[in-house]
Amino acid sequence: MKKNTKYYIVLGLLFVVAVLLQYNTPKPINWTENYSNSSKIPFGTYILSDLLSDLFPNQEIKETKIPIYNTINYQTNTNYIIINNSFAPDEYDTEKIFDYVSSGNQLFIAARIFEGPFADSLKLVTDGANYFFNLATHEEKYVAYVNFENPKLKQPNDYILRKNFYHYYFTSFDTANVLVLGKSISQEKKIENINFIKINMGKGSIFINTLPNAFSNYFLTDTLNYSYPIYALSNLPNQPTFWDEYYKAGKKDASTPLRFILNEPALKFAYFLLIFSLLFYIIFKAKRKQRIIPVIEPISNSTTDFIGVVSSMYYQEKNHLNLAHKKINYFLEMVRSNYLIATEKLDKTFIQNLALKSGVSIVTTTVLIKKIDAIKQLNSNFSEADLIHLNKLINTFNQLKTR
Repeated sequence: MKKNTKYYIVLGLLFVVAVLLQYNTPKPINWTENYSNSSKIPFGTYILSDLLSDLFPNQEIKETKIPIYNTINYQTNTNYIIINNSFAPDEYDTEKIFDYVSSGNQLFIAARIFEGPFADSLKLVTDGANYFFNLATHEEKYVAYVNFENPKLKQPNDYILRKNFYHYYFTSFDTANVLVLGKSISQEKKIENINFIKINMGKGSIFINTLPNAFSNYFLTDTLNYSYPIYALSNLPNQPTFWDEYYKAGKKDASTPLRFILNEPALKFAYFLLIFSLLFYIIFKAKRKQRIIPVIEPISNSTTDFIGVVSSMYYQEKNHLNLAHKKINYFLEMVRSNYLIATEKLDKTFIQNLALKSGVSIVTTTVLIKKIDAIKQLNSNFSEADLIHLNKLINTFNQLKTR
């Protein structure tokens, strides 16, 4: 036990140092865009999702984790909200979306990039810039000013987007049945751009906004800009609302205990610390204190040895006939055990039955049995050559038998 103490002390010190380092290391900010309603990172939508019951009072808010094609089914007077960095539904989803909107529903999409049949049908093209900067070194030219066009929603002072955002806007869209709801201008280019539109389609409308960052936790905690997503969603009527969790950049993977551990920084650190500690312990414990295990010789087969001794004895005494009788008795015992044939009479019937059951030809069987029957009648005059001949006949039979 005393010899192990030094290992335990080293492991204990390593653990304490690792815990102190982990505790004092500042946790890096995760700027991943996932827009999930369960995510509390800057570009998650936990806060906005929590506010939906206030934005649409007394209405059902339903989260959906399947494609829109499988979600909507002859609904009317509902809202559908999709927030992600991109939106590229396939042909079937696009067709279902247009039918859904035309039937009297409202679709709200906040995304920077549009691709596929949906974008092609509405001639949507976007462009923009990435304004991710530290405020301390931020240049004033990298600023975007955003506001609404609707007089009821337009703010006296523009929303100012200074850092950690993507400033995207439309460069093309189908102007038929389109109402511009919002614009932005960058201090860098000083050009006014459209970033929020409403497309009337049948009895419903599609609202498209190119600033999904503005709907994230990061901007909803900004005292200057928090009202922008609230006013943007106020364009939707107060009615039952679907919240999309399918078209997400950070779509949830299958959950397993190990995945959960590796996704949590503290647990991940503890997990690898445990692995390395075990490896460290195993390496230093490789010098075993256990005594050498002696090699145990396998038990010899005494029966085989006994048979060898007896055979040698008979052979050396030149008692060939006695040895032949013993080989014959052993052979006939095998016949009785394996083929269930009586061996009292070694006649023609016996030979036929033995040949049939053993699979050995009738000729080979007849020669062997005739030889055995002749030897059984002898009292003497049995040579070494006769014994060898009998042995060959029995070996040939054993090699040819099929069972």
